[in-house]
Amino acid sequence: MIEMPASATMRAHIVRVKREEGKTGLFYATSPDLKGLLVAEPTLDGLERAIPQAITDLFAACGTRVVVTRADEQEDNLRSWVAFPSEIAKSELAKAESTLRS
Repeated sequence: MIEMPASATMRAHIVRVKREEGKTGLFYATSPDLKGLLVAEPTLDGLERAIPQAITDLFAACGTRVVVTRADEQEDNLRSWVAFPSEIAKSELAKAESTLRS
């Protein structure tokens, strides 16, 4: 599990995710950056849809609510995701909406 000091809760985290096909036909995702991340799905599309929720759940287990999105569009086995605190997302969205109204 990722250890996050109090000061770390207000910054974005890059989570690299390694995708592999297992011998039984399932696809697996693990991360060298987020201990405990293990996702298994029968299809690559299912794996891609399940990864953000798994990252969100692991951060929530540490008491941090995050929004997760892909950081790149590479088509290799190691992909990057960004997990940033939901407070930051909410604040930035409010700023953007305020700017649009002006």
